[in-house]
Amino acid sequence: MITKNEIEALMTRAPKPGSPVLSLFLHAEPAEATNINHAFLVQLKNALRPIENSIAALQDKSRQKELQREFAADVERVQRFITDYEAHARSLAIFCDASEDLFWARPINVPLRSQARWEETPYMRPLLEIIDEYERYGVVLTDSERARLFTVFLGEIEEEREAFNDLEVRHIKTTGTDHSRSQMNIQRKADEHAKHHLKTVAEMMDELARRYELGRLILAGPVEATSELADLLPKHLQERVVASIAMPIEASASDVLAETLRIEEKIERERELRAVEELITAARKGAQAVLGIEPTLLALQEGRILRLLYADRARFEGARCSNCGALFVGERKTCDYCGSPLQPADDLLEEAATRAADQQAQVELVRGAAGERLQAEGGIGAFLRY
Repeated sequence: MITKNEIEALMTRAPKPGSPVLSLFLHAEPAEATNINHAFLVQLKNALRPIENSIAALQDKSRQKELQREFAADVERVQRFITDYEAHARSLAIFCDASEDLFWARPINVPLRSQARWEETPYMRPLLEIIDEYERYGVVLTDSERARLFTVFLGEIEEEREAFNDLEVRHIKTTGTDHSRSQMNIQRKADEHAKHHLKTVAEMMDELARRYELGRLILAGPVEATSELADLLPKHLQERVVASIAMPIEASASDVLAETLRIEEKIERERELRAVEELITAARKGAQAVLGIEPTLLALQEGRILRLLYADRARFEGARCSNCGALFVGERKTCDYCGSPLQPADDLLEEAATRAADQQAQVELVRGAAGERLQAEGGIGAFLRY
């Protein structure tokens, strides 16, 4: 699984002037597993074509040859990896700068649009979007005797540990009036053991939640067990439980993944819609929030953005200052802040999202009903720090 530290290391990597990073996101369905590497190579060729054409169009032939040589080195390193790669996931993310000995590749089991960038800094937006969409969450599958703990992240499930607390119940064979009393004692001991087991599970969940900074928890198993476990969880974990589902303790990891992903997607869409409604309400009241591209870019320039939201259909073109890096929407020639010339920014949203992330702001892509609602209000907005 991709870790938070890995993402932060890529985002904070200092640019190497004159040494671009090849950022690649390739998609191929595992249903075509026998031919998935070939599919990746086809996607690679198609994704690289715009970069090759851009280099070929350069008027400076000396610079053109230099870039072609550097680009070819990055592409050759990627092709070697893909040829030997044992594919098992739906997508593949790669960052490569052969001249700086940078090579980072991770399989990702969620769909990514195939695309490539060759720029001084890694192109992080696709990863940031899926990390927001597929937030890491925990699942506990338990009954009165056993527990299985899972974490789910980016469409992959991992079983953390399995605990078996076999009930040590002696089946006492008695007769007469002692029989009912013995059965009562057995049941009492069984109930005590089950409660002790679930208390242990609650402690294990607390440890897991701290270790992975889990924001959401799903309880699974027989209704009686999940209900009692919910009551035994510490309050800070009770607040993170988003669902309880009936499921046999022997359920396969793939069944656990399928069921909980369905729940998570529903919860994520609902959360996004609430966030957009809160943003619209706050912006209209002037309560530390803005809507629309121009107010958002102004807040970004001032370093005031706390949480940036944008719709999945939002698209903006504009310009970037060659000196101070300020971003502007539409056609302009000089910077409002320093008077320097502006350069075209075809994907203004990408630059704004990256800049916001650099300022430690939370960046969120919203889809579905939330995306449509925000699109109607300008497609982008932000909650502000002050």
